[in-house]
Amino acid sequence: MKKDRICSLLTLSLLCLWGAAQADEPEVQFKPVSISGQFDNGQIISGRTNEAEQPPFNSIDLGGDYFNRTGVWLTQDAVVNKRLEMIVGVGGVFWYALPTRYGDPASNQTEFGPGISQAQAVYTFGDLNHPTAQLQMGYFPYKYNEDAKDLGEYLLRSGTYPGYLVSGGWNMVASADYIVEGFRLNFSLWDGKFESDFLLPMEHDLPPLFSVSPTYVATIKPVAGVRIGAGIDCNHCISVKPSAESPHQPENEVIKTATYDSTGEGNSSNGMYDIVYDTGSYYTFQGVKLMASLSFDPKAYVPMPLLGPEDLKIYGEWALLGVKDYSYMYSDRWQRMPWMLGFNLPTFKLLDVLSVEGQYYNSQFTDDLTSLYYSEVPTWNTLTGNALGITPAQYASDVAREKWKWAIYGKKEIIKGIQIYAQVASDEFRPIYLNEAPFPTMVPVTNRNGLDFYYLVRLQFGI
Repeated sequence: MKKDRICSLLTLSLLCLWGAAQADEPEVQFKPVSISGQFDNGQIISGRTNEAEQPPFNSIDLGGDYFNRTGVWLTQDAVVNKRLEMIVGVGGVFWYALPTRYGDPASNQTEFGPGISQAQAVYTFGDLNHPTAQLQMGYFPYKYNEDAKDLGEYLLRSGTYPGYLVSGGWNMVASADYIVEGFRLNFSLWDGKFESDFLLPMEHDLPPLFSVSPTYVATIKPVAGVRIGAGIDCNHCISVKPSAESPHQPENEVIKTATYDSTGEGNSSNGMYDIVYDTGSYYTFQGVKLMASLSFDPKAYVPMPLLGPEDLKIYGEWALLGVKDYSYMYSDRWQRMPWMLGFNLPTFKLLDVLSVEGQYYNSQFTDDLTSLYYSEVPTWNTLTGNALGITPAQYASDVAREKWKWAIYGKKEIIKGIQIYAQVASDEFRPIYLNEAPFPTMVPVTNRNGLDFYYLVRLQFGI
């Protein structure tokens, strides 16, 4: 598992607040240690490791591969002088790498990844019952769309250039949130009807690492049953290494045109594309993302006592991954707009929630992170498959099959402290490889518009 770090700035801030809280013999309240465990069992019904439907394009068939993960977590919560709350959680996950290769001991042995679930501090300003503001800092989960189960949450868990999408990861179910390494300042007005969040999250997953993306999210509940959200993110706008944001490398030069050449005798090292570059111009990771979300609960107007509190909710989210256009790869804003729509089916209290979510993303490129992860350039990995002989028509057909995603999610609390989750989805699931990174092709394995999907069942308990 990736070893997440809390930067020195965050550590210094925690120490400062701790020192302030210690004045005049601090009152420290330690809450009982929380212990939780989870057992994930699932199977990929159909899926491959890249955009090609058939071999021999380095595609690995994952159909039928089973996966299992077991996690254990310990969390300690302490409150100092009733204003400073500190929460630290540690644990680990036992897991098996994919693909399952029978006869290969390296791929069939149990792996273990230790990790930090959270390491945060929250300081309350003003009246404790009606705070003026709260400052949250450290390493903590953040979620602005309370209804999203698997898809959505685009503002922080997506890219700008390139506009990749993410779902799952180490936590594959009930995970539509983002782990912030940084700061969050929250203001709550009108008895909680308006929430305003200022965030400074640091990039800790994908290159360029350690840049900061100033973010603002506002949520308002104007009338009963309605929630409206909006946000803006200046992605990678504060950089510790500005040259990494727009690498001056030949593979990052802005493309003017890329013309298919079936003879393979053109001017491109990619074999079948004649490429004309805008020499001296380069793509950049930096850009502005926008987000809007909406939720409506009809039960606020028509009492339905037989239904659960989550039943019949309709919700959705939209995002623009990059306001500015760039030639060829990012030339059309409509191709950088993911949409998500969800609906909670009525279960008449048999389940806590049963949701169906759908997503449409009209990107003209496959959601491939190879160039980003390995070359650290802000481009789509567009021509790798074409160098192997895929025609533009074949490539367009493969990408078209990736535009639609869906997820079905259910949860039931059996007794206090024991829950069962289930998820069936065709989303941006990228399995964990032996080197604790997604597959070398860096492409979601469930791509073909619902023909590829997996299921997952989780038993979770905690005290």
